[in-house]
Amino acid sequence: MKNGGDGSPVEALESALLRSDRARAREILRGSCNPDDPYSCISTLIEPALRSIGEQWAEGDAALSQIYVSGKICEEYIRSLHVQASGIRQGQPRIGIAVIEDFHTLGKETVLAALRSSGYHVEDYGAGLTATEILELIRRDNIEVLFLSALMLRAALEVRHLADALHEEGIPVRLIVGGAPFLFDEQLWQEVGADAFAHDAAEAVDLVGGGEE
Repeated sequence: MKNGGDGSPVEALESALLRSDRARAREILRGSCNPDDPYSCISTLIEPALRSIGEQWAEGDAALSQIYVSGKICEEYIRSLHVQASGIRQGQPRIGIAVIEDFHTLGKETVLAALRSSGYHVEDYGAGLTATEILELIRRDNIEVLFLSALMLRAALEVRHLADALHEEGIPVRLIVGGAPFLFDEQLWQEVGADAFAHDAAEAVDLVGGGEE
């Protein structure tokens, strides 16, 4: 694949994203990704490029607007993959996913696509839900593993309310969290009462456990 002098596909994608060049980014993604293997596309191309951009922002070498636009471009592509909820694994736990208290869905979409392409059935509860609303969905669907994504610290701290409610009611749900606040403070997931923290979609898939392909 030709990358116009930008090096590897990851470097080419990163360069296009930093320039907010949506057309070039999609060209790279279409040329590098196998539509039948979205998990590989996410773990080997999209996540490394976004991680590098995030690190540049942390060092003052990229603007917050570049992170935002990069995320939106990648989210649009992931949504276009139309990964089906195959659920081909046998004996898998009942899994749910949601964004708590905000509407930034890139992390959720990334993990959702990775889980589904790995054969898991996942209930997608969307974004902007309160801890109380998520608790009701867990009860209704008998969820056993719940992925929660948060972009802002305020939203991440709301996980504590959900974890406390689950503990008080004796509902055995495994809470797995992810998102920027947990990346910046790697002890935060324990402080809010979660059971695990996933750095990225690949780690999220590894953390599910249970079920056979």
